[in-house]
Amino acid sequence: MCSIHGIILKNEDEPPSFNLSKYLLKSMAILKHRGPDSSGILLDEDVIYFNDFNIDISEYDDSNIGIGHNRLAIVGSATQPIPNEDESIWTVCNGEIYNYYDLIDVLDNHKFKTDTDTEVINHAYEEDILNELDGEYAYGIYDKNLNILILRRDTFGVKPLFYIDRKKYFAFSSEKKGLWNILMEYEGLSFKEVYNFPIKSLPPNSYLTYYIDRHRYDITEDVKYININYFKTKNKDYNIVLKEVESALWDAVAKRVREVDRVGIICSGGVDSTLIGKMASEYSEVVLYSVGIENSEDLLYATRISEDLGLTLRKKIITPEEYEKYLFNVAYCIDEINLMKIGVGIPIYVSSEMAKRDGIKVVLSGQGADELFGGYNRYLRILKENGAEELKKTLYYDILKIHKNNLERDDHCTMANSVELRVPFLDDNLVEIALSLPVRYLIDENVRKKILRDIASKYLPEYIAYRPKKAAQYGSGGEKIVYAVAKKYGYSKKNINKFFEEILFEKVKERYENTINNIINNI
Repeated sequence: MCSIHGIILKNEDEPPSFNLSKYLLKSMAILKHRGPDSSGILLDEDVIYFNDFNIDISEYDDSNIGIGHNRLAIVGSATQPIPNEDESIWTVCNGEIYNYYDLIDVLDNHKFKTDTDTEVINHAYEEDILNELDGEYAYGIYDKNLNILILRRDTFGVKPLFYIDRKKYFAFSSEKKGLWNILMEYEGLSFKEVYNFPIKSLPPNSYLTYYIDRHRYDITEDVKYININYFKTKNKDYNIVLKEVESALWDAVAKRVREVDRVGIICSGGVDSTLIGKMASEYSEVVLYSVGIENSEDLLYATRISEDLGLTLRKKIITPEEYEKYLFNVAYCIDEINLMKIGVGIPIYVSSEMAKRDGIKVVLSGQGADELFGGYNRYLRILKENGAEELKKTLYYDILKIHKNNLERDDHCTMANSVELRVPFLDDNLVEIALSLPVRYLIDENVRKKILRDIASKYLPEYIAYRPKKAAQYGSGGEKIVYAVAKKYGYSKKNINKFFEEILFEKVKERYENTINNIINNI
């Protein structure tokens, strides 16, 4: 996983008061944690690859177009941006293309120069088959001949992408904080103003085309058709459908651990993450990571199931002395001060921190299973009060907005530790199958996620397969951590928002300013 960045300068005839290369390099340095292994930058006609940000690029100060990339090396060895054969097209990508070997066979009229999956994007673009990409990605394509920039995000938004369109420039980055420095330094905004600035998130399953000649862009949405009538002409017998879901889940897990010798599992001890861990263990060495406060429910279940399945478990009990550190770290990395998101983010952040220390670069989670299979209690309430059709609509809508509610947070928490998160339940094929399931296969009386639990019971003990749903912030104690720190600073639960405004926001500001100062001293 990586970070991608770009700036297009407008009003080229004016004196170069906007130092594009400086702003772009600083944005990349801010997000270097997303790609510590190597970096590359395209400035107009020139491309520079480097490892150390202490480089002199002053000769490119008058550049009008810049595209940058920080690389976390997982597949292949090539540094981005990556060109096509005649260097008329350049691509940067944050993500993984799981079917790139298959696409190489399809694109046999092209000469591949690298061993990385990103090069496939160049040639798929040339052959107009970008919709054939199967993966979790956000990428940018710069077509010199057409003088356009194309930004695209995967079907459900597993990988983030943000952008701003201003009078003097257009810019994009993998995180909001990668754009803050431009707004502050060039436009003179305060930290509070940039923190609340309406930076846009590119919608999942869409692409943005920026026309550099005209400095205009348009967005095409719903690029890939999501088929929610998968079983329309098929036998809907429960056992047949169950086998189809099971097979799709196996495929989703297998493709995400291919070529990965050791993989981490963010494990709550619930059915979703534990099932993913069990399946992944058939292909790779698996390490379960479980985090919580002392005597938290998630830790108890994870400990028991790791012993029963014979899987390695690394667990961490967050002590009261560490509460403050992790609260402030998570608030900074997710670019948002939100009680629930921070509470859920803490175990994800700490799990990926442990994975990094163990030399693991890829972790899997069970994210998306509840939205697909009706796992939340409110789904049962909707079914009882409004019927099956309304529940189906709600599940579909929740999947479409899962990027905003969950995925951007999860990505930022893992990538803060230079660890890539992959989410098998949001595999395109599995999502289409799950969204096509009859409601009676999802919720049976008061049993939620029925079909998934029945699948899990083939591989896991009953106490996990049918363990009742417990929200992550409660199962790990993440929300208790937030309240405990607030209390330390003299704020009650009732005044938690005041704690956010008066203490937590200032801590985030301080962390960002320290990051900027360190960057200035090193570039």
